[in-house]
Amino acid sequence: MKPTFFLVLFLTSSISLGQNKKGALSDIRNKYQLIRELVDTNTLRQHHTDYSCPESLEHGALTFYYNGNELKHIIHTYHQGHVKYQDEYYIWDDQLFFQYATHNIWYKDYEKSRSGKRLLVHVTLTLEERFYFKDREIIKCQFKDFENRSNNPKKIKTNYIRNINIGCDQAENAIEKYNLLLNFQKMNIEDACNLPKSITNMEPQDIIYGNIGLN
Repeated sequence: MKPTFFLVLFLTSSISLGQNKKGALSDIRNKYQLIRELVDTNTLRQHHTDYSCPESLEHGALTFYYNGNELKHIIHTYHQGHVKYQDEYYIWDDQLFFQYATHNIWYKDYEKSRSGKRLLVHVTLTLEERFYFKDREIIKCQFKDFENRSNNPKKIKTNYIRNINIGCDQAENAIEKYNLLLNFQKMNIEDACNLPKSITNMEPQDIIYGNIGLN
């Protein structure tokens, strides 16, 4: 066969895959928006549990949202020291199609004023992770991070920060966390210390030290 034939076949396949992915992402957005509307209007039935972990002074909450008997959404929030985590899972036909995780980390930094005086600055560092699934397969992964500093009156919001497409090495961790949390739909949380945590490929202290030039 002529090389031109293979080139045309490759381009056709690439265009088809791109269109399929674009359609899948559009479907995910539509399902996400519908579930968000149901959650925000308090339409879904909820199963809510608060918990604490004495060993690490951690406390949090786990909420499952149902449309009838069908699970639609899970939100897991927890605090530990100067860190607040939040994991959200969106489900359709018993399949995870979108996972969204955030970390908010609070710490202190110092900056020099024009006069040379050291000024204390309170910093909130935000990390966000997004995983998109279709038929149990990962199709897109994104990450963003930004910080707000007390000496800057202009607050940065997530909507104004672009997502960065990243490798999907951590997607399996997202699925594992989701599967573990499913076990607590009809159980009390007896061992909160072992509940799965949020963004697992980074240590908050490493990020903080890197931001203030200590790494």
